[in-house]
Amino acid sequence: MKNYVISLVSANERREHITSEFSKHAIKFSFFDAITPDLISSVAKDLGLDIVNSDLRNSEIACLLSHVVLWQKAIDDNLDYIGIFEDDIHLGEQANKILSNTNWIPDNAHIIKVEAFYPKVLASIRSSFIPTSNRKLVALKSKHMGTGGYILSNSGAKALLAFIKEYKKLIPIDHIMFKEYLVKGEYKVYQMMPAICIQDFILMRNNTTLPSYLAEDRKARKGSCIKIEEKPSLHKKITRELTRFFTQFIRLLKAEAIVKVKFK
Repeated sequence: MKNYVISLVSANERREHITSEFSKHAIKFSFFDAITPDLISSVAKDLGLDIVNSDLRNSEIACLLSHVVLWQKAIDDNLDYIGIFEDDIHLGEQANKILSNTNWIPDNAHIIKVEAFYPKVLASIRSSFIPTSNRKLVALKSKHMGTGGYILSNSGAKALLAFIKEYKKLIPIDHIMFKEYLVKGEYKVYQMMPAICIQDFILMRNNTTLPSYLAEDRKARKGSCIKIEEKPSLHKKITRELTRFFTQFIRLLKAEAIVKVKFK
């Protein structure tokens, strides 16, 4: 499997981190020089994407395009599978077994999220165990943000590329892949359990040494608001409990459950 890590040419500290991380697991990878804001118009045109009406900041569009260019590369180079990562991830146990071959990937698994981002997600209770590994794959049933690490088959790359080209107003890349495609896409999206990678700011929490260059732009776009929580009335409490009961009953019928996404 070809593994690519998206990274700005100038991100020396992040590149040193990734080189160390992949080297200690003896995993081959290549840096992909991230698209920069000054190139977004020409790159978007080459890919056939409309970026004119998007509310995203230029840096967010550049991030999105970096991922999409790699999808296109997987297609152009006729790669069976491609591993795509961001440059602040940490790798877990047995990473070499997972990222150095593709024998473990089921034929119907075209999009596999291998990172931990949310602590809990809704997923199918049916699973596919990965041979010679303590990990398994489950089909995601709810959104699971982040694009720190994922694997695409050639068919998966084609499906995502066709999907994103339908957007007249682009949204963040992780919302497209692991929220909207999850509902509307051609293929199931799988989650690796436990996850094989995690982004530094999640693992280290407030002690990250690799701050995101997109964080400020995202905050600026979203704005800030203060939530005022009201004490729920008795009626609301009863309604909430009934809703919870019926939700759990429906999940049971669908063979779905809330599961913890751990990094190991």
